[in-house]
Amino acid sequence: MRPADTTKSFVRKTWFAALIGFVAGVLGGTVYLLLGGEYLFNIPLWSRVVFSPGFFAGERAYSSWHLRADASKIAGMLAVGLAYALIAALARWIWIAACRRRHK
Repeated sequence: MRPADTTKSFVRKTWFAALIGFVAGVLGGTVYLLLGGEYLFNIPLWSRVVFSPGFFAGERAYSSWHLRADASKIAGMLAVGLAYALIAALARWIWIAACRRRHK
């Protein structure tokens, strides 16, 4: 382990990775919706995989909470952002752990 790698820098790097993941998810969901990607039944497989948290959260917000369609789309975009933030933070944590194990 290098001396510069402290717990504080580890947490900072993980939060930064999560922020990048959140922004990427929200931007990806926004671009998908702006390009007319709101299909009801014929959702392409790639978008079903990439935006599955958004589809799930948007559908739940619309049917269970009785939100309008626009608010449901926003809930879906935020859900994609949060899912990507979690994935990015976990990937960064695994990367740092692997680097620390390699330097031992």
